[in-house]
Amino acid sequence: MCSPDGRHIVSGSEDGTTQIWDAKTGDVVGDHLDGLGRVTSVAYTPDGRHIISASNSWIILIWAASNGAAVGEPLGGHADLLLALRTDSTLYCLGFR
Repeated sequence: MCSPDGRHIVSGSEDGTTQIWDAKTGDVVGDHLDGLGRVTSVAYTPDGRHIISASNSWIILIWAASNGAAVGEPLGGHADLLLALRTDSTLYCLGFR
């Protein structure tokens, strides 16, 4: 998933980490973000300020894109695997299997 300004790419992995990459050089940007289970979906918010990750442990995390700090508490309670995540200016759209 590319950042709205096209400068960064965010990826999620089976080891539960989310990583930010420089889109031009391919270099890692900062430390990886530790999640709570295999990451199944990642997205930037439209303003590029936050990264949202979802995992197979039914947890959604919101991160500050600037420094990787967690924003608020993990969101949980959905009862099935999150397969897709999309954002617009006001809404996080979730897709479940």
